[in-house]
Amino acid sequence: MTFRSIGKNCTRNDGVEKTTGRAIFVADMKFPGMLHAKVLRSPYAHANIKDIDISEALKQPGVFAVLTGEDVPGPFGGAIADQYPIAKGKVRFAGEPVAVAVAVSERVAHEALKLVKVDYEPLPFAIHPKDAIAEGAPIIHEKLMEYRVAPYVNPVGKNIYQHFKVRKGEAEEAFESADAVVEGETWFSYIHHVQLEPHCAVAQYNLDGSMTMYSTTQAPFVVQNCIRELHELPLSKIQVIAPYIGGGFGGKSDITIEALVSCLAKAVPGRFVRLLLTREEMFIGTNLGRGGYCKYKVAVSKEGKILGMTGESYLGSGGNAEYAVNVVTGMGLAGTGPYEVPNLKLDVYGVYTNVPPIGASRGYGHPEVHLAVERLLEKAAQKIGMNPVEFRLKNLLGEGKINGIGQVMKHHNGNVVLCAQKVAEELYKNPKPDKGENILVGRGFTAYMKTPCMPSNVQSSVLIKLNSDGTVTLATGAIEMGQGTYTTLAQITAEALNIPFEKVNVTNKVDTLISPYEWQTVASHGTWGTGNAVLLAAEDLKRKLKEAAATVFGTKAENIKLDEDKLIYNDKILRWSDLALGYKNPDGSALTTPVMGEGHFVAKGVQNPDPETGQGNAAADWTFGSVGVELGIDKTTGEVHLYRLLNTIDAGTIINPQMARDQVLGAMTMVLGSSLTEGLVFSEDKGKIRNNNLVDYKIMGIEDMPDEVLIDFVQTPEESGPYGAKGLGEHGAVSVAPAVLNAIYDATGKDFYELPVTAEKILKALEGGE
Repeated sequence: MTFRSIGKNCTRNDGVEKTTGRAIFVADMKFPGMLHAKVLRSPYAHANIKDIDISEALKQPGVFAVLTGEDVPGPFGGAIADQYPIAKGKVRFAGEPVAVAVAVSERVAHEALKLVKVDYEPLPFAIHPKDAIAEGAPIIHEKLMEYRVAPYVNPVGKNIYQHFKVRKGEAEEAFESADAVVEGETWFSYIHHVQLEPHCAVAQYNLDGSMTMYSTTQAPFVVQNCIRELHELPLSKIQVIAPYIGGGFGGKSDITIEALVSCLAKAVPGRFVRLLLTREEMFIGTNLGRGGYCKYKVAVSKEGKILGMTGESYLGSGGNAEYAVNVVTGMGLAGTGPYEVPNLKLDVYGVYTNVPPIGASRGYGHPEVHLAVERLLEKAAQKIGMNPVEFRLKNLLGEGKINGIGQVMKHHNGNVVLCAQKVAEELYKNPKPDKGENILVGRGFTAYMKTPCMPSNVQSSVLIKLNSDGTVTLATGAIEMGQGTYTTLAQITAEALNIPFEKVNVTNKVDTLISPYEWQTVASHGTWGTGNAVLLAAEDLKRKLKEAAATVFGTKAENIKLDEDKLIYNDKILRWSDLALGYKNPDGSALTTPVMGEGHFVAKGVQNPDPETGQGNAAADWTFGSVGVELGIDKTTGEVHLYRLLNTIDAGTIINPQMARDQVLGAMTMVLGSSLTEGLVFSEDKGKIRNNNLVDYKIMGIEDMPDEVLIDFVQTPEESGPYGAKGLGEHGAVSVAPAVLNAIYDATGKDFYELPVTAEKILKALEGGE
């Protein structure tokens, strides 16, 4: 099929604004009389608040308000109502707000907080999830079993707020008949998203009982609903505006500072209040990612078939759960990796820990379980003496095979076998390079799959307005945060209307009072979900144009032909622009109305998984791929040098190849960091994050990038996607970590199961340590 705009490297429609510095972000915004807030945060990971004295802080000139937990409503939460905007009676992580000052400037607010006196009673704390579930562990939420929870949440107690089960076949019998069994434990460390733009929110509680908020959020409609829940305001009076965002990666999809800022605004009616976090506060005062601890066991036959798999996975979810509930689900849905496992028993637990809350992070539970699965499959292949690539190819989910939650794979789901074959061919086509006797060279290979973790009735809506010059304006509730969503949606719009890409403009901010509804911009959902809404809106626009033209020509709509921006009936022609604002009769009276297309998409056939087995049509679509890594390790320093990084992904039809490649590369780069250098370190005395800055928290730099990156696309059209497309924004993150660890094993003969694998750890292992 030949496309006009699809598959083309159209220039990003936000490129000029961003490269010239003219793009507006929340921190750029100034409002008359705007006040500023600063937060006093707990120095303890776990402590009772015995007393807070704010009297001296309130006396300071320029201070308008000082709030504590006693001054704010709560608890709140969509999945589980377990948090307050400011700690009330107890703190559950170091960095949790205990008091907030609102003043004429950040400096005045900061100085006022120095005068707040807090009397803490330190309590034992648990950082790692296995410590939080151990006998005698401190209870982090004493009233867990009393919280209001969503129907799909299954609290267990003793710090476990969620238990997600997957059951298929007879796992115990599979292990009894196995020729080989391998088992192991993996730990995907707590990490931070390190978005370029810090979290910022500005809010005003108006004298008419309405509230306006500008926020760095991926989910403005979720923020709107949170404000409604906290303050019992009607949604029609809550305006949440989200302009461009400078990076999200999931860390701005959860409620972080918005609930707090809404309370501050209500404390000083009529004034705008701004909270802008520092880089250090980003680490301790917003959501973190990962924290996945897995214990897996795999049974295989001597012929290389996976017979059974069991696993216990624990997500260390921080002091509050909320979005982590759904990350637990993701760990269950993808708990087998991209392999057919006939006999399966998985238990995934969400566990409170005394760290900042864990939320969405690129990959959403999938990287955590892929680390366990891919490391053990490498071990299984070694044990039965089979080539690791051959072993995986025997078990990958091809067409007709059944995945872990009972879905039969169809052709349009994607060709993971071809992805794996392409990566293996490229990775192993030549002998290992000779880098000298001091460098150990290794190669690692993995495969992966990911589904969007989303509600069964997830919604997307768009509006296409036809302008009087024949151009169109697309209004959407989706957020542009660097991923190129607005460019992709413009290409889909142009293709659906058969007009030039340059004639499509996309509104560059979302306003919950007037923008079409969008669930949120997460889960690699935009191209697939919002793109489908665009197709429906385009069809609606064309239908209305034909009806309007038929009225003008005095015929039926089915007699009207569309040819680009022309409407043709016999030898009569109208331009779209003639109908945009409505057509007039010769005497000037109105004949037709202005034309606008509406599109509303809801995923069809997606079900909630069975609570006892996890089985069901719980995933709308799957994206498959494979990763290869070639690296060298310096025997004297333990340092890793990345030679080649390969990724072949079947994401259906690729809308914009250059942006698609950039997204996959960005995702892989993030997980290279968490594989080799990134990991949060907590103090032993108070449980505080010790490396909450970009000096001590080492992210990937240009000097750390692989010498060669090869990204390839297998384009099997997805029947439910716009022009056969589906998501790919997160997928590069899913299976990079185990590929790196497999390559390290190949180079050194040393098995690592915990991240990050730093040069220090490698050197210690080479010298005979664990």
